[in-house]
Amino acid sequence: MMNPVKRTSDSAHEHNRIVEGAVFEGSIQSPVDIRVDGFIKGNVRIQGKLVVGPTGSVEGEVVAAEASIAGKLRGSLEVKGLTTLAQTAQVQAELYTGQISIEAGAQFSGNCHMGPKEPISKPINPAATAPTAAPAAPKVVAS
Repeated sequence: MMNPVKRTSDSAHEHNRIVEGAVFEGSIQSPVDIRVDGFIKGNVRIQGKLVVGPTGSVEGEVVAAEASIAGKLRGSLEVKGLTTLAQTAQVQAELYTGQISIEAGAQFSGNCHMGPKEPISKPINPAATAPTAAPAAPKVVAS
């Protein structure tokens, strides 16, 4: 009689993988790391690290704790911690990151913002940015 294999969950070592040649369209949410060697078109929201391998490609909005890009990424990327662009990276994105490391040879076009993405908010002092009222025009009375 065979004993069943006991599996213990150690989320620090668990990850998801989109293998080379695979195409995924849609939204992904994951509590653990994702490695992409294939193609994802859609939104990716993970609590772990996003790794885009040299053959990997992602198009869409990405939110992750960390990111290491060696392939292609196009869209927006919001990373709480460190974003690393390897020498083979090709990134066209609006990037918000806590820290960034760019190797020589990496291609990046877009905007890079250090720190979290700020939601669109009201001005700090609305009175300071409110347009001032123009003086009233004199009334013309016809006789």
